[in-house]
Amino acid sequence: MALKKLLHRLTAPVEVLDREQLREFCSAHPGVEPIASVTARVPSTVVGEIVAVRIVPKRDGSPWLEATISDGSGKLVALWTGRRRIAGIKAGQRLVLTGRPSPSGPGGRLLIYNPLYELL
Repeated sequence: MALKKLLHRLTAPVEVLDREQLREFCSAHPGVEPIASVTARVPSTVVGEIVAVRIVPKRDGSPWLEATISDGSGKLVALWTGRRRIAGIKAGQRLVLTGRPSPSGPGGRLLIYNPLYELL
């Protein structure tokens, strides 16, 4: 069995290994659920890593900070209204998010407005 794991680690692409390692890290936290199993409009707590951060300009002048979170099983977007930046919210940072996801856009991506968060 150890030989099989070693062979997998030597031959698998880096992206696959990173996703597996992130999935293991996220599943080790009690009381959280994988992003892939989150249900829209039901309060949820997830653990993940920020893969992208951007500022979304709005017509009324107040920008929104948008962070895409991944846990290896799926992705969701956290959106903080009226913010240009939040200390600690940057690509590569791991965090716990709590909020009520809602489907958004043509692909039905999950979006959490102003979630509670804890940096890890």
